[in-house]
Amino acid sequence: MEKSVLVAVTNEKVCNYLPHDIVLFILSKLPLKSLKRFQCVCKLWSLLFGNPRFMKMYTDNIIHGNHPYYDDTFLVLHKLLPRTYEYSNHCDFYWLSGDKFENRVKVDWPHPFQEDDTDIYIVGSSVDGILCLKQGFTCTRQVVLWNPTTRESKVIPTSPVENIPPDRTPWLFLHGFGYDHVSGDYKVIQMIDFFAENSVEDEGDLIWEDKSYDPLWEVYSLKNNSWKKLDFDMRNCYFYSSLGGMGVYMDGFFHWWAKSESKNIEECLLSFDFSNEVLLTTPKPSNMDGSFDSRFVVRHLTLLNESITLISTYLKNMSTFRISILGKLGARESWINLFIVGPLPFVNFPIGVGNKNNIVFFSKGDKELVWVDLRTQMIEKLGVKGDKFDCHIGKYKKSFLPIKG
Repeated sequence: MEKSVLVAVTNEKVCNYLPHDIVLFILSKLPLKSLKRFQCVCKLWSLLFGNPRFMKMYTDNIIHGNHPYYDDTFLVLHKLLPRTYEYSNHCDFYWLSGDKFENRVKVDWPHPFQEDDTDIYIVGSSVDGILCLKQGFTCTRQVVLWNPTTRESKVIPTSPVENIPPDRTPWLFLHGFGYDHVSGDYKVIQMIDFFAENSVEDEGDLIWEDKSYDPLWEVYSLKNNSWKKLDFDMRNCYFYSSLGGMGVYMDGFFHWWAKSESKNIEECLLSFDFSNEVLLTTPKPSNMDGSFDSRFVVRHLTLLNESITLISTYLKNMSTFRISILGKLGARESWINLFIVGPLPFVNFPIGVGNKNNIVFFSKGDKELVWVDLRTQMIEKLGVKGDKFDCHIGKYKKSFLPIKG
């Protein structure tokens, strides 16, 4: 009896074919980096991102899935309080919770900012539970690393700028904060630009009378508690796009959206590798905006499902916005236009994504903050006022680790 059963089993043909629907379902669960790698398997897989059915499954997994990468959503709210003859930009820090973010818990800033809580911005989101705070939107006055969970903070010393050109004033522009996995060190990257001392202000904007000196780039090591000059050449001088958010950190790289000072104003993604201390450029594809006029677009860089994500809002189309994700750094063609949301009336500037992948926060024309559910395209008010420069919303992962390199 046992022998006849064995013969029957071994003679049975094993099916080595999976139905197409099951294949699409499995592939739709993969990270974007894996999908891009598997496109070389066969012609059918190389055309996945042109398949509307697959794209529907893939986007549904992103915005419906439960991805426990972050614990909380934080809000930094800037408020203008009159002081005699001038206004000072005071800042508050809140945790947001609840199904409709109806709960807001105010948290005190770390000690260095308790006496002066003006112009505080968070660079990216949390790295191992640590937030990087900078004071000053353009020229950075002070940098502090802060763990809101443990309330520990660390003041970063100011860079000892050397060899300042004659008749120039150095301005410090903080660009990113992240972790070097090779050396086990937290690092900060910044650019130092030199303004002519006879530069003037025109209605609050600084006029660059002479830009003959190239900017310097420096990196700070928490382990060594010191700054050092970087060797890479940035003569084309890409600069931070203020409407692109404060950048994002992922897997040892800090990314920010930038524009060039060249006449064509080319946009690109800049990515700093904290381990190798090199800068990578990923150009924007010419077809990213489709039929939309790119002159009237506001972009915001964020993370969705651990993929670098660009939210492009087209203000001339009743605030229609497109969500694009990047498959591979440095590859212009690896940008994928994921889906288009809208038109949504009165929604203007994207300001961040919470710890739920389906929620994007915006500022309306009247500065009312709202959030949009990507699954339903419904708009909910947050109950606070703020615009693209007055607030910052981001993700936070709790950690009880000390701040040390």
